[in-house]
Amino acid sequence: MNTWTKPAAAMAALAAVALVAGCGSGTGAAAGGSGPAAVKADNNLVIGRTVAVDGMSGDSCYGAGSISTMPMIYGNLLTNKPDGSGVQPGLAASYDYDAAARTYTFQLRPDAGFSDGSPVTAADVAFSFEQWRDGKTSGSYYDMIKSAEATGEHTVVVHLTRPDTFLPALLTWCTSTVYPDRYAGKSPEKFFADPIGAGPFAFVSWQNPGPSETITLKKNPHYYGAAQGEPHVDTVVVKTSADAAQQMLAFQGGQLDLIEGLTADEGNQLAPEQARIPKPSQARDLMLNAKRPALADVNLRRAISAAIDREALASVQQGYVVPAAGMLPTNVPNSVPPTTPYTYDLAAAKALMARRADQKPVTLTLGFEGSSSTLSTMAQLLRDQLAKIGVEVTLKPSDSATVYSQGSSGDFDMLISDLSAISPTVFDPISFVVAAWSPWTGADGALLKEKFTTGTSSTDDSVKDAAVRAIQDDAQAQSTVIGMVNMSTAFAVAGYVEGFTATPFLSWDAATVKIRTGS
Repeated sequence: MNTWTKPAAAMAALAAVALVAGCGSGTGAAAGGSGPAAVKADNNLVIGRTVAVDGMSGDSCYGAGSISTMPMIYGNLLTNKPDGSGVQPGLAASYDYDAAARTYTFQLRPDAGFSDGSPVTAADVAFSFEQWRDGKTSGSYYDMIKSAEATGEHTVVVHLTRPDTFLPALLTWCTSTVYPDRYAGKSPEKFFADPIGAGPFAFVSWQNPGPSETITLKKNPHYYGAAQGEPHVDTVVVKTSADAAQQMLAFQGGQLDLIEGLTADEGNQLAPEQARIPKPSQARDLMLNAKRPALADVNLRRAISAAIDREALASVQQGYVVPAAGMLPTNVPNSVPPTTPYTYDLAAAKALMARRADQKPVTLTLGFEGSSSTLSTMAQLLRDQLAKIGVEVTLKPSDSATVYSQGSSGDFDMLISDLSAISPTVFDPISFVVAAWSPWTGADGALLKEKFTTGTSSTDDSVKDAAVRAIQDDAQAQSTVIGMVNMSTAFAVAGYVEGFTATPFLSWDAATVKIRTGS
């Protein structure tokens, strides 16, 4: 179901803004740069988003802001294909996997350079592998890496602790950022305050870090795509604001060229050609804390799942939204549904409530990120749905960082959170459940870990699919993580912006973007 409609009121508002927009605002034909004649006065790309970066270290990268910013600065060995079907060369021109020897061999591009002018060498990449593996926050994702060695100026051999086919997808993540060897002689603190990377853009400044930050980047002349004219824009400016409505006004007035992470509220104000909506590869899930006395009873957790009307929830969610069949995102390679997809069954939910060992009234707190009006509406609907089975829900909106902190500390009853694929394998979001959500919720993670290892050790798709189905079935049986809807992260793109392609994985290639300029 596509919730991106264009009501008459939004059309009228957009037309009114178009009357006052002119070349001085950076656009030609219409507000936000819609229309074939739209141009911009300069070659600078200004991006709006509602989520700040988590820092300049890949080890601390977990939010949507970092996912798109880090690759611009640092570059990755591999990148996602635009259609989401697999990986493609990045700083590595090619790679080979030897399952018997348990090694990956990477051949680096000889023309790749850091923003300070130094070439990207095998020593830099081997050093980077060590930092990823030893990271305090993200290191567990790289536990398959035994060692990495430079066997030539542009050749790196990675030795594994076990057979593994997950690494190529992992190398597209913002946690897999390539650094110069020994941080170019700087301490980690000084390096990440003024980072040097091999991505398409060089770091210039990071003003007012946090919810109202501005990050400025400039073209990296040593980028490996420079011979093909990449990147095409001179400067990238990222402006973060929690006020999505103000961002939309800025976009319509020509002060923003692109917005990441749109909700349906903003999308309804766009001309059809301005909204870019990839296939849904993001699951919006409900986490239940089984460490809480009431939620320790699996009958209550299963009753909550059965009482969720996912069709109703999908009607208010961002982007392209469909009801969830299972815990995991759809439209990701090797994503398969559970044996029995979710169903809305109020009678079954009430029967499960009657089976609880403790028949005391149930009152639970629901935490969620409160800046999104669509998410707030969803929380209210969920509260009303659970009231039908006698579960009283208190809503607790907060900012995204607080929601994450509540989850990681176990200070919650229920949390709404998103499980995203940021690379072309379903074992990507599964890995986050293994590392975070399973321990946070108090789930029994034995089968999850076993099937994750089985799936990521095999090159056989049938083996991978069977492992994923078992994980989906186990999630339903435990009901500590419950799928609600699958959705896309959408973008607003001005008409004068060319070469923009949104992959299904929250990412896009800034190096290919062009701006049609004029006066």
